[in-house]
Amino acid sequence: MKVIKGNLQLMKKINCSLILNMLLREGSLSRAEITQRSKLSATTVSSLVDELIHQGLIVEVGEKSSPGAGRRGIALEVSRDKGYIISISLGNNRFSGALVNFRNEIVCEYTQQVCKGNDQVLHFLKGTVNHLLESGVVKDEQEVKGIAVATPGIIDENGETIVMSTLLKINNLEVKKMLRREFDYPVIVVNDVKAAAFAEYYSGKRRSDNLAFLSLDDGIGMGLIIDGKVYNGYKGAAGEIGHIFVEPEGQLCNCGQIGCIETILTESAILLKAQNLACRQNAEKIPQSFDELLAMYDKGEALAEEVLERTCFLFVHTLLSVVISFMSPEVVVLYGWINRSEKFMKALKTRLLQFPFVVPFDESRLVQATFGEKNFIIGASTIMLHKIFEDYL
Repeated sequence: MKVIKGNLQLMKKINCSLILNMLLREGSLSRAEITQRSKLSATTVSSLVDELIHQGLIVEVGEKSSPGAGRRGIALEVSRDKGYIISISLGNNRFSGALVNFRNEIVCEYTQQVCKGNDQVLHFLKGTVNHLLESGVVKDEQEVKGIAVATPGIIDENGETIVMSTLLKINNLEVKKMLRREFDYPVIVVNDVKAAAFAEYYSGKRRSDNLAFLSLDDGIGMGLIIDGKVYNGYKGAAGEIGHIFVEPEGQLCNCGQIGCIETILTESAILLKAQNLACRQNAEKIPQSFDELLAMYDKGEALAEEVLERTCFLFVHTLLSVVISFMSPEVVVLYGWINRSEKFMKALKTRLLQFPFVVPFDESRLVQATFGEKNFIIGASTIMLHKIFEDYL
């Protein structure tokens, strides 16, 4: 075992960080629960908690219910009022920014339509930071402790630059450098799906040290948690699965290739297939939006069922079977259009149960994303808060 050398002040800092992250992840714990989970002595925990309360970083919120007839402990939580994170999501469908408090709760949000290209994206980032600072929530700009940006695409190993985002037409945008020129805050840049995967691992409904997060909307991405850590891969490219070649006679993708996964499983690709089929069949009704197509499917209309059942088959056989067989995650988290149809989710689980995995698939391993449309905002803020508490203010 590696021996960690350090003075008492360093150990105190490490243990305070441990308590803060424990409370961030669990939401509420008593002193006794912290003692049990941290393996620190009760005296040490009591002393550190008192100091963190004095600093305003944690608060007592009343008695904590517990089994048995023993004395109830006092529940402790991270303070909501000590500071904020500016969390920004460059989503495929919309751009959004939020002020997030130290409890990882959104207290103010701003959204706009997607824009593309380095200059326009940078303009949005700067404008969003200023908008949130001027929202009236932040009374003193020193209350803001960092800026976290979640984006599709490949991020450099230092978490500073968007190396490439095909969907947003970004190339080597030095986000941290550009934002630091105008704002005196720590800045991190993270891949959006990896950030969402970390949030599921850290504070989702079904936590696991081995987890895969699949996002499907106008793009496709995957975030992996392996042994409790985000897996980035070589130069941050792990999880960029949208442009894997799967269909030789397929459609042209926006990346320039033929037959990428994105030409099969994104909302726009599925809708186009349905519209083309409707035209070939001289159907009376041609779906004009993906939500309309899903509604037709849920009602049992033959055209929609034909398209989406074929999509379900391809989804299992070209994507989920590979992910589950290769990685064997305990939990597979799904985000995107498939969560909007219980009928489709049921069909998906049925196919997975029938698939010949080495370890038979249990449908409880397949879950919907905890934070819904806020996945990427909360993902980015979770990573930033975790870092801040690790470094201990």
